[in-house]
Amino acid sequence: MDHTRVVIVDDHALVRQGLRLILHGVAGIEVVGECSCGEEALKVAVKERPDVMLMDVHMPHGLDGITTARHLRQIAPEVRVIMLTMFDDRAHVEKMLDAQVAGIVFKHDDSQEIVEAIRRGRAECPYVSRRWTGNREAKSEVDGRGRDDIRLSPREAEVLVLVARGYTNREIADALHISVKTVETHRQHIARRLGATSRATLIRYAYESGLVDPPVPEG
Repeated sequence: MDHTRVVIVDDHALVRQGLRLILHGVAGIEVVGECSCGEEALKVAVKERPDVMLMDVHMPHGLDGITTARHLRQIAPEVRVIMLTMFDDRAHVEKMLDAQVAGIVFKHDDSQEIVEAIRRGRAECPYVSRRWTGNREAKSEVDGRGRDDIRLSPREAEVLVLVARGYTNREIADALHISVKTVETHRQHIARRLGATSRATLIRYAYESGLVDPPVPEG
């Protein structure tokens, strides 16, 4: 992405100002707007069609960031959402991944991590901060439930890779030349084998099993 137009969404003016200062002068990134709530973000997304919205998760008035991201998938699917949050626990990360966001960074990350997430906003796999991906092996040891013994069929592995890359069931069906119903059946089988109850769990397994490499900053 040669030139990325960014809108900052946060209910705190000081945070928006700080993010604007961080991004000012960064090659290939232009801040084209600011919003203080989810409802405003939806309007700006439709009007301005930015490439990326850098959005706070917890906004106390109106729509929160995750709900806003879900709405954006419907009204402006080309706008990529990078979630910005204070909470790096697994439950919050899974909720954000389930909303099919393009990336997740934390407010205690350094500025380079935020810049890297924005630059990778159109990557096939969601960009997740090193603060989370760096601990994924430890999380697997705690929550693996014997997954090393799980064996997926070649077709199931193909489906899981595309799920982790953000493909819809229709897009998976088109890519693999199978029906949407067959895709749904494969996903049900995969979820049952993994004991998965969410898309986020499937993505995490794809990362942990090595089917998909989690995006990491360059350099």
